[in-house]
Amino acid sequence: MSTTGNGDNLLTALVSGSTAAAVTATVTYPLDFMKTQQQLNNHALMTKWQVPSNFPSSLAQLSRGCSALVLGSVIKNSTRLIAYNWSCKFMAIESHSSHGVSKTKTSAPRIVIAGLMSAFIETLWLVPFENIKISMVQNQSLFNEITRSPNSDFTGSGVAGKHHKAHSSVFSKQYVSPHAYYTNEVLNQYKAGKHYSKFQPPRPHDPLDALKIHYNKHPSLTFLGTVKEIYTLKGLGGFTAGTFITFGRQIAISTVWFSTYNATRQFIDPHNTEQGWFGHNHTAIQSMGLHILSSIAVIGVTQPLDVIKSHIQSKNGKTIYKDSLSTAYRLFLEQGPRCLFKGALPRSIKVLVSGGLTAAVYEYVEKLVQVAGGQALFTE
Repeated sequence: MSTTGNGDNLLTALVSGSTAAAVTATVTYPLDFMKTQQQLNNHALMTKWQVPSNFPSSLAQLSRGCSALVLGSVIKNSTRLIAYNWSCKFMAIESHSSHGVSKTKTSAPRIVIAGLMSAFIETLWLVPFENIKISMVQNQSLFNEITRSPNSDFTGSGVAGKHHKAHSSVFSKQYVSPHAYYTNEVLNQYKAGKHYSKFQPPRPHDPLDALKIHYNKHPSLTFLGTVKEIYTLKGLGGFTAGTFITFGRQIAISTVWFSTYNATRQFIDPHNTEQGWFGHNHTAIQSMGLHILSSIAVIGVTQPLDVIKSHIQSKNGKTIYKDSLSTAYRLFLEQGPRCLFKGALPRSIKVLVSGGLTAAVYEYVEKLVQVAGGQALFTE
């Protein structure tokens, strides 16, 4: 049976790791929902137009999108273990002892390469489920806006095509929800501030606009319904939005965390000459402090990347924004620099809780699997 780098049975690691990923994602998901909604809400406009809050009013609403995140976390974790195990074995070097015994060993640089390969593959799995999760959060937010103000139109589509006289941008007349799909005219006005006149009558709604209006009135609130919605309106490209910024964020998270962790522990124990990760002996309080400081550094550095990723993966992301830099620039101009740190508090709590919770659940399930694996069936 294949084994992972620490000697655990691969099946045991898969069961323990997948269970830990699912439990952690489920327990911390409300924080993820709040983070995503805070990042995509435009509080200034909601206050200006006196729009009721779209925050969830029940645990069921707060868990909208949890299914996508849990499924993505389980697949990502399983892929990571399988890919890492395969990569290590593929790059292992065969050696012979003085007694002629053959054995395989993977060098440290090759282990690093194996880790990078598994990280690349798991990130590819992460992107589609992140797109689904964000759409489900937006659908719940739009649903709350509609139900709390049933006589209001927050989509901007009701203005288009009513007359041929010149009119100002719909964004200057009413609140247009960032959680609704923008039709052609609304997109045109948002991106360039253009409007139609009597010399340039508005185009009739094309079939895609009709679908957008339908889903704006009836946002999907289930996993399969959201998958169908994304595919109908965007095709397969709707599941790959934000691929490059997701890779950038994942690389930045690992780099900042390990750099901060290593620098801080060297500061705590400067006389230790060991370069390995396990060369330092820290107390429980010191270890907790290292984890907290590293997590805070990760949030401080990567939060703008997470905000940009959420906007690119939003319903109108690929039609409004060109790339990550232009997204950051537009958000900076429209909402100010604080916009790039929206959702930092719930994300910070999630990061702090996730590490310890994952380790605890993994260890508990691992013991259960090992005990169950040693039991024989149908014996007296």
